[in-house]
Amino acid sequence: MSLDANAKKRLLLLGKILILLFLVGAAHLYGKVAVVLDPHGLFFIIVGGAAGAFMTFSGLEIMAAVAHAAGALGSAEDLRRSSLFWEAMARNFWILGVMQSILSFVISLRNLSGGLPGITSHLADSLLAALYGMVLAVVCYVPCWKLERRHRCPSPPDGTATSVLACRDKLRATKFSPIVAYTFFVAILLSTVLQSPEAGIGAAATWIVYWPSLLVVFGGTLALMLFLGDAARSSALSPGFAVTGLIGSLFGFIQVLRGISAGSIERVSYALIFILSSCFAALLGMFLLGGPVEDRAAKSAGTAARIPLSRAAWYVFPLVALIFLVTVFLFIITPFERHQ
Repeated sequence: MSLDANAKKRLLLLGKILILLFLVGAAHLYGKVAVVLDPHGLFFIIVGGAAGAFMTFSGLEIMAAVAHAAGALGSAEDLRRSSLFWEAMARNFWILGVMQSILSFVISLRNLSGGLPGITSHLADSLLAALYGMVLAVVCYVPCWKLERRHRCPSPPDGTATSVLACRDKLRATKFSPIVAYTFFVAILLSTVLQSPEAGIGAAATWIVYWPSLLVVFGGTLALMLFLGDAARSSALSPGFAVTGLIGSLFGFIQVLRGISAGSIERVSYALIFILSSCFAALLGMFLLGGPVEDRAAKSAGTAARIPLSRAAWYVFPLVALIFLVTVFLFIITPFERHQ
């Protein structure tokens, strides 16, 4: 019976590979698929996602999660933590993809050339990062769903499962990894913001680090946390960032409309900065604070359940931010009469 089961698994794996190769070959033979390669954006997402993993999970937990995804046995608690890891990776890739799209578009705006076709091409290139993030998120959700189903089954007999919790000495040895992970991610982010020397060192920083929108997003989230108290802080951070990001973006759109009605290009420009910076700040807050805080709470709670509002913030707000990015592009290319 075990040989038959192994043979079925091999055939199933072979079938999946053949289907994937068929889809790739069909796309290539079709001949009308545009080039979808952005090495810098892909590097930012993958390396940033790896840094995000170490913000919450130890090296031992990460290795266990990879082993469990490959079919290794484990206790119910280990499988639960591995499921949490893969969901966190899916969330991080999706958020980072949208963040990189905003960064790429902002950097391209600092060195415009080619008129409307050039701006449109820059937007298309910037959206590649969001595409990468979405694909990687789906890939990470496959082991997450499988492990979530497996951890609800009875634990395997003693001796067949290696408990992550049993290796507490090793876990203590990696207690400084979150600090290194945060530092590493900040370095990657700064290198991305400063990557356009032809437009001036730090050209994109004036768009991303825009203090009025940062005050709305981070200040508003802090005020919300103070009102909620200790009980709800772990589950309210991500929704708080999403709500304040939406508030900042809506305020920016109101200023855009008022700037257009007044015929003031300067007011419109600052309002567009406000929108993009609010979206970016909210995504950054969810990646650095909201997600890791809830991951730690879920790890210690003994359940893999997530707060529905947090999941909505992680997956819906980045999509809304993409829509806002395209809307900003439409405002940029739409001419309007300037009043004297």
